[in-house]
Amino acid sequence: MNIKKNAAAITILFSLFSSAHAVNAYVDQFISFKDALGNNAVAYGNNGTLTAPPPEVVNPNIILGAPTVSQWVSIPTDYSAVYGFNGQNATEGLDIYYVDAGALSNVSVWGKLNIADAWTMIGSVTEGAPLGTTYNPVSSFLSLAGTGLSGVSQVMIRGTDVAGWSPGFDLMGIQGRGMLAAPVPEPETYALMGLGLIALLVNRRRQVDA
Repeated sequence: MNIKKNAAAITILFSLFSSAHAVNAYVDQFISFKDALGNNAVAYGNNGTLTAPPPEVVNPNIILGAPTVSQWVSIPTDYSAVYGFNGQNATEGLDIYYVDAGALSNVSVWGKLNIADAWTMIGSVTEGAPLGTTYNPVSSFLSLAGTGLSGVSQVMIRGTDVAGWSPGFDLMGIQGRGMLAAPVPEPETYALMGLGLIALLVNRRRQVDA
C-alpha cells in the first residue's frame, strides 16, 4: 500500500470517528457569577417561591437545563454569569430565556468556542414589558451569523441596564441551536489510528530508502 492509500485510509478513519449531528441543547455547566470588579458574587433571583423585594439568594445552577416557571437568576448592571455546554458547541445561535413579567432590563450576550479564546459579542437582549404575573419563560433568539464565531461552547450574560424591582435581568435559561458533538473514540479506535500512522511512516521510509 503506498503513501496516498495510507493517507486516504487514515482520513476516512478520522472522519468516521469525528462525525457529529446537529441538535438543540440547554447549557449544562455553571462556570461563574462575577460582580462588576470581577470577583465571585452572591446571586439573587428567585428559586421557585415568589417573595417581595429583594429577591432571595439563589444558586446560579438553577439555570441549567430547561427553564422552570418562577426560577431565575437576576444579573445586575456590570455583573456577569457564565455557562457552558459540556462537550458540545452551538453552531447556529442561542435562545436566551427570561421572565415574561420582566421590566425591560438589558444584557449583552457573549460567546467563545474554546476556553482560551477571547469573548465575542453575539448580541443583546431586553426583557419584554410585563405580560402578567405568571413568571413563565419567554426567549429571544440570537444568531451567530455575522459574529465570526463558528460555534460557542461558553456563554456569558452581562448586565447592562436594570429596570423594575428586580436586581437585574431575570435570566431563566440558555439554549443552543445546532449543537455539534463529536463522540470520544474508544481505546480500540486510537489503536487502529496508531497502526495506520505507523504503516504510513513505514511506507514513507521505504520510499526514501528506495
